[in-house]
Amino acid sequence: MKHSKNIHLVYIITQLELGGAQKICLTLFNQLKDQSIHTMLIAGPHGPLATQDLQQNPDVFLLPELKQSPHGDTIMHEIRCFIAMMRLLKKLKKQYPSLMVHTHSTKAGILGRWAAFFIGITTRIHTVHGYAIHNHSSWLFWLFGYVCELITRFITTHMIYVSSYDQSYGQKLFFIPSKKTSLIRAAVDTHHYHAAIKSSLPHHPFIFGSIACFKPQKNLFDLLESFYRVYQKNNACRLEIIGDGFLRSSIETWIHDRNLAHCITLHGWQPNVADYMRNWHTFVLTSLWEGLPCAVVEARLMRLPVISYITGGIPEVIIHNKNGLLIQQKDIVAFSNAMLSLMHNQSLYYQLSNYADNLHSFAYNQMFQAHKKIYFSL
Repeated sequence: MKHSKNIHLVYIITQLELGGAQKICLTLFNQLKDQSIHTMLIAGPHGPLATQDLQQNPDVFLLPELKQSPHGDTIMHEIRCFIAMMRLLKKLKKQYPSLMVHTHSTKAGILGRWAAFFIGITTRIHTVHGYAIHNHSSWLFWLFGYVCELITRFITTHMIYVSSYDQSYGQKLFFIPSKKTSLIRAAVDTHHYHAAIKSSLPHHPFIFGSIACFKPQKNLFDLLESFYRVYQKNNACRLEIIGDGFLRSSIETWIHDRNLAHCITLHGWQPNVADYMRNWHTFVLTSLWEGLPCAVVEARLMRLPVISYITGGIPEVIIHNKNGLLIQQKDIVAFSNAMLSLMHNQSLYYQLSNYADNLHSFAYNQMFQAHKKIYFSL
């Protein structure tokens, strides 16, 4: 396909953590560069994905102001961040008059789209990786977040969603016309994550695994409590968690107080999670709000049964009693019983492991082509 003019596109995301939104943003930034698309990136300077190679890339701009707001200085910090972002975008627009902005994550999404609006960038795209307002928000935070999202929706050229759940939620709650939205799955490396068909229940110990940042969103204490119940009934099990965050010390204290350090392993962030997942027998997730986590798709590519709360777009991949078990949020008893059932029921484990998932929409090529189509149409 030939195009009449080149596209200059800048992605904006808050932090370069090992999360799904960050991985997708960086993948698009790195892989969409060609003769017709020039990609750039604006991000905060912190996080394990802020590698030395990335920092030295001339198309990457790391803003010190783009970070989690300090306590007691939130408003002034956000103002400084907004001003710094406007200055940088204004500089880039002078160099590339037809510059397009594509934001990811909530904070960068709000600040980035408004900064682009005030300096005259006419194409402002945003990808929703799960809304920050949800049933577990305080009413004050929910109202503030809703107003911010609602007014920002009117200056947004196009909205991209990774789950149909959020697409439907956004269209209804913020009155977004369907023609201004697209569903594009967050792609995973389908060649890197793969496993053979399983024919029997794995040998002991039975390893439950999860990938999550240590934040309230992931609700890891429900997972820990569920595992504790399972361990009390059958100690031939282990729990491994890949991730990190500000709740780590609280989690470590919880593990220490119950003398579970020998059977619960916190791996921290790991660049290659597939190597760990190959040793797992079941993937578990107790998130309270999500878009559609890439880890769930990766787990199914590895033929891991998934036990998860019914959250966000997860039921778009996990079908109860087909390739996993879906549990109502906060039902720790049901969650632990589901974990025990996969340990003890060989027939069920075999059935869930080897379900023939249709994950073609999560391939990289699908995601790249869908984004290109939107960029050139705008």
